[in-house]
Amino acid sequence: MIFKSIIISIFFAVNILLPQSDDIDIDIDSQNKSLQGAFGAVTIDGKIWNQIALRPVLPFGKLAVAFDMVLYIDQDGNIYDDGWDFSSGEKVKNTLIDKIYYIRYGNRWDNNYFRIGALDNVSMGYGILLNNYSNTLLYPQVRKVGMEFKTNAFGTNIHAFTNDFKENFGLTGLRVSAPVPYGFNLGISWVGDRNQYLGLRDKDGDGIPDLVDDFPEDKLYWLDTDGDGLADNMDNEWDVDGDGITDTLDGNIPGWDMDTIIVLDDSIVTKVDPININKTTESFHAFALDAGIPILKEGPVTIHFYAQYAALLGKTKNPDGQIEDAGYGLIPLGLGAGFGPAKFNFEFRMVPKGKFEFGYFDRSYEIERATFQSISGNQGIIITKSKKLGVYGKQNGFFSSLSLDLGKLFDAGMTFQSLNGEMYDKQNGFQKSSNQSFTSVLKLKKSISKIEKATWFYQQRNVPNPFDFEYSESTITGYNIGLNLGNGMVLNYVFRRTFKDLNGDGKVDGEGEMINMTSIETSFSF
Repeated sequence: MIFKSIIISIFFAVNILLPQSDDIDIDIDSQNKSLQGAFGAVTIDGKIWNQIALRPVLPFGKLAVAFDMVLYIDQDGNIYDDGWDFSSGEKVKNTLIDKIYYIRYGNRWDNNYFRIGALDNVSMGYGILLNNYSNTLLYPQVRKVGMEFKTNAFGTNIHAFTNDFKENFGLTGLRVSAPVPYGFNLGISWVGDRNQYLGLRDKDGDGIPDLVDDFPEDKLYWLDTDGDGLADNMDNEWDVDGDGITDTLDGNIPGWDMDTIIVLDDSIVTKVDPININKTTESFHAFALDAGIPILKEGPVTIHFYAQYAALLGKTKNPDGQIEDAGYGLIPLGLGAGFGPAKFNFEFRMVPKGKFEFGYFDRSYEIERATFQSISGNQGIIITKSKKLGVYGKQNGFFSSLSLDLGKLFDAGMTFQSLNGEMYDKQNGFQKSSNQSFTSVLKLKKSISKIEKATWFYQQRNVPNPFDFEYSESTITGYNIGLNLGNGMVLNYVFRRTFKDLNGDGKVDGEGEMINMTSIETSFSF
């Protein structure tokens, strides 16, 4: 399946009292109400659909509810029912959930906060396990409705999240932290993926991944042995294996009015049933401990020290194909500092026995979660992200991050990790190598001439040299530019590129493995 969506839409917005923000996820106060609409054209999986959308945002004090109700109609008047399916209780639940973009109470820095729906930049603690996770990378083709929750009770901070209610808590995390004597703050975190196979797209919800489903848009059928367009279990499929011999004479054959059933073909060879991800599971869990202490917390300069430990609790596969336990990682010393408009972090990192990845559940996790290594017929070898940990050997190095408030015009941020040790290479086995990661964001804070807004971002993780710009599943890049057309109109161009290794060859240069999300919008504010 080619996950490629090019969206061209013209947005009309009616705002009462205040104009809308630049983003769908707008910040509103208790006296704002926002009603947004859209129409245009959308290309989904190679087909063009006309789009009609209504996206109201309703504020109630600290509570805000944003809906995302979209109708797609093709040139023949047919409605794209992938978000309007009421055929079963499960489909009704998923259809109603899909209509919520978010429900939010408060802000992340408040003592009490929750958000249900689209999630971005979710991190726990200092980020050794869960770091900038997002469930919106493939939006709008793949809609996930998750939850993030924070509260403080009896001096204890509680932070929880789940990626998608439609997965019935597929990926879930919980962190509890509290101050202890001598000024320290201790925290314990747990993150678990109850079934990594849920990362495989299953459009019709029958449990059969689309790539091995002969009928990816019909949950009643998934096997077509002879490829004639008739499912093996259809009543009018009289020759399942396509050998030219009618399988059975029975009441389903026109003109056969006898009560007896005669088997004509007693050697029918059919396809083997593909994997059902609703029945076959592969879980993976992790936990972390951390401790931090502030040294300076008042005035223009702040400094704190911290340490972290994390263990991945599950199985991985070494390069020889043997199943082994995943590893653990240490940050014996971390430094966080703030100097006016600048924030800085530096960490020493250690992976004593390999098979570990810092920030394992990250922004690109939903893409890397599970992929097919090879497909033959309707059978395939699935490689989960946890199975790829075996390529990491013993490593040591550092991590640093820097964010800058560059006056009134720009915000900038970047992170860099450099680990040295052993990495597996197919030609040479384990050898000395670098494992580096780099992310960067540049954002325009104030309009310049006709440029109303601009944001650029790039991510490349766990590669020998991220500045070679050789794409992998961890690569995410994109930009967002808004041009002021005058009279309250802004032309927005949004581009996002991600990658998915569909054939499992370790590269992302095959057909459909580059996932482009492009949106051109003309927005109006009143």
